Amino acid sequence: MKVFDRAKVLIDYSMSITDNVKRYPKKYRFTFVDRIQNLTLDIYKNLSKSNECPVDKRRPLQTEVLGDINVLLALIEISHTRGFIDLRTMEIWTKKVMDVKYMTAAWMKKA
Repeated sequence: MKVFDRAKVLIDYSMSITDNVKRYPKKYRFTFVDRIQNLTLDIYKNLSKSNECPVDKRRPLQTEVLGDINVLLALIEISHTRGFIDLRTMEIWTKKVMDVKYMTAAWMKKA
């Protein structure tokens, strides 16, 4: 499914942005960086779990993915506000997150 490919792209992009110490100083590693990285991994994990369980059990996991995406979007916005990332990076990153969000929502509607 394409949503898994997009989620992997999101993980890769998020890791490359947050691993850059010039963007995120070390004192923010445990507040912003770890949370962002864990959220992207949790999104993929819950999508995978959702794909493996019976159709009637998928909705809670998919809903959790959408909730994690909303938190991730907020952290990206805060990262921009605090000057960790520029506007262009925020736009690219947000697009990648929204791709996963829209595909997950479409998957929920199919079931």
